[in-house]
Amino acid sequence: MNDETALPKPETTTPEADDGFDDFAPSALAGETPDDADFTEEDDAAEAAPGVPDSYQLTAPEGLTLDPVAIELATPVFRELGLSNEQANKLMPVAGQFAQGLIERHQRQMLGQVQADRKAWLDSARSDPEIGGQHWSKTIGTAAKALDALGFVKGSPFRVLLDESGLGNHPEMIRAFQRVGQAIGEDGFERSSGIHHSKRDRAETLYPQDTPQER
Repeated sequence: MNDETALPKPETTTPEADDGFDDFAPSALAGETPDDADFTEEDDAAEAAPGVPDSYQLTAPEGLTLDPVAIELATPVFRELGLSNEQANKLMPVAGQFAQGLIERHQRQMLGQVQADRKAWLDSARSDPEIGGQHWSKTIGTAAKALDALGFVKGSPFRVLLDESGLGNHPEMIRAFQRVGQAIGEDGFERSSGIHHSKRDRAETLYPQDTPQER
């Protein structure tokens, strides 16, 4: 009987099956919910830095009033910048100067527009064929007489309003009082019917409570 050399049989192992998916990252929805630390970008922005208040107590510069709506709009920006209440208040003088500049610019624009309108109205009135041209001096005198007769003498609030607003230069305003003046006689109103009213008749019409009662 021949001796056979016993050779060790190699151990056989069954390799794990290669599914071909080892190189792919797991699905974002396959694992556990990430920790809060994974949301640093958004969460850090949402969390206020130490010393940043939820709301700001701001002091308006002298002569100005803070708009609550503007404060509400500015608060998220202040918080995003990490401003404390003291730091936010340091911005108020700068914001006040900016606002004052806007107000002054708006006022200059309005004044310029008013002046332009006044000049345009006056030029139009002076060139109007009915009340302007050679009739201008008489028109102004007649309109002034109407204002005086109605109690709106020079320096009265209504005359001041006409002057300051520029409406005293408007062609239609001048035309209206010129026609009223034409309807006023030397001592009363002259109606289109030709009936003449004396000063006493006018007083009874305008101030009936001051007219002496007949006995």
